[in-house]
Amino acid sequence: MNWVLSDGRKLGAVPNGTGFKELNYFTEDNDGWHFQPVDENLLKPVADYLDTLDFHKVKTKYTKGSDWTAIALKGYSKDPLDVTKPGVLKTKAKSDSKLQWTDLYKAPEMKPILDVLKTLPCRMERVRFMKLEAGKVIGKHTDKIDKDLGIDDGQITRIHMPVRTNDLVTFSIWDDNKFKQDYKLKTGHFYYTDVRKAHAVENLSDTDRIHLVMDCYVNNEMRYLIC
Repeated sequence: MNWVLSDGRKLGAVPNGTGFKELNYFTEDNDGWHFQPVDENLLKPVADYLDTLDFHKVKTKYTKGSDWTAIALKGYSKDPLDVTKPGVLKTKAKSDSKLQWTDLYKAPEMKPILDVLKTLPCRMERVRFMKLEAGKVIGKHTDKIDKDLGIDDGQITRIHMPVRTNDLVTFSIWDDNKFKQDYKLKTGHFYYTDVRKAHAVENLSDTDRIHLVMDCYVNNEMRYLIC
């Protein structure tokens, strides 16, 4: 699928068929727009702070116990431990629940993250921190249950930015030909993930992996970052 921007530029969908791509980066001097990876030194205090907080188990059958957990910065309740979305899986969230910042938004330690969010040219739906415990795995699955996902205007695309990771953490995704592709993500870098495709994660390290997961409403500017 292709899109034509207002200035006539043509954009094509992610070319490798994997549904996974590091975002394009830009500088003010060359492009008139600043969008760059985040210095991992700015993210370490965030990870350290998150280590002091309670996380909520992600509702799934692809992990056990508290292996995979999350906490919401923006969601459908003020409670950071409410990481659910109305209409997705069986949730206590009411269908008329309003999208809002949670109480975590007020924490001074969140300032670097709020600065990150300002650099993305889109409105945000849910924004969560998602943790995979040391030595744990997330089994192969898709997120097709969320019908809002896509790359057309008004749909939601999922962007991951590792807050803390390492080379012993592997993100795997199965491409259009059902071949498994493995990736090592870098702290502070931004990645488009088409989670409608089958994917899995393994953390073979002795450190919990934490990602900032941003659900972005798609527009031309977001496609320009992705395509």
